[in-house]
Amino acid sequence: MFLPDPSGHRDVALALVRDAGRVLLVRNARSAQGLSVAFWDLPGGTVEPGEPLEAALARELVEETGLTVARASLALVVDGCKRAAPDAAPLYTWRAFVFEVAVVPGRAPAAGPEIEEAAFVDEADARARMAGPYQQPVVRWLEGDRRPFVRCDWVEPAPPASAPLGTDERHLCVVASAAASGDVALVASQVACARAEGVAPARLEEALLQVVPYAGFPRALAAFAAARPALGPRAGAATEAAAAAFPPAGDAAFRGVYGETADRVRAGLAGLHPLLPAWTTEFAYGRVLARPALDLRTRELLAVAILTALGGADDALLGHMRAAVRLGASREAVAGAVAVVAPSCGAGKRAAARALLARVGG
Repeated sequence: MFLPDPSGHRDVALALVRDAGRVLLVRNARSAQGLSVAFWDLPGGTVEPGEPLEAALARELVEETGLTVARASLALVVDGCKRAAPDAAPLYTWRAFVFEVAVVPGRAPAAGPEIEEAAFVDEADARARMAGPYQQPVVRWLEGDRRPFVRCDWVEPAPPASAPLGTDERHLCVVASAAASGDVALVASQVACARAEGVAPARLEEALLQVVPYAGFPRALAAFAAARPALGPRAGAATEAAAAAFPPAGDAAFRGVYGETADRVRAGLAGLHPLLPAWTTEFAYGRVLARPALDLRTRELLAVAILTALGGADDALLGHMRAAVRLGASREAVAGAVAVVAPSCGAGKRAAARALLARVGG
């Protein structure tokens, strides 16, 4: 929900719907400290550029719960920022506009495509479920603190070394999936956040290069243009010589990803067109995926994030999920790669990917 735009700021509209001592909450998955975690929250989301607050509120409420706004009045405005450490510069800022909402009667809440559950819960239970630091102003409002404007700054530490999806991988997956979906604003802001948290420019460049075989040159070029101010001068040509011998390197990478099914996958490609096996091996794997700056496990997690963002490629996504597990990633890490894909990539895409993940062993 609170992903920044290029200025490092995002506005959010949230619906506080109460009925007979109950509060409407939604549960959805996002990445927190390298894990895919289901969070309870008020329904709502990002205000699109130029969109009136009330329109964003109504749109998000329908998308997430199926309910329609009858009346809405602004109750609380929360300004906040997230830092990686108490003395660090803000990674991004956000402003949440919390509206008291009455909904059109006669319908029960129904979870939208990106929501795992939508339900009215007892108000005391709702306060307990909203445990995130950015949710505390809403909790205090429900407890009787009716100040109309508050600040909420917090520190979210880096994932522990044992987390399934580490800091670098989380940032790389967000950047690659945003680039693949064409969200250059998110690319710019997330590259800046990644650099602030110490992710090397060369690794971010590799994540953007990996967009080419999945989403094409136009998306990758636009993403590089958006990312370059935060990346600084390009990382150099240290790995370019390694790409020159792409046929053997591509074959090794292809077999590393597909394992014992590699020959069967090649045969399937040949059945589609006789040029596809060579083009796939020589370009996608030899030119891009075999580059040594990122290991194959990380690249397969990036593939999962990219294909989740693109949508409509279930067979390929399932194959790359299985490849990530084969290369040593846990199912939790793969779930994290799905969870970090921004909702702006399209409704239902993360939910569809999570359904596919249920078919992956490991």
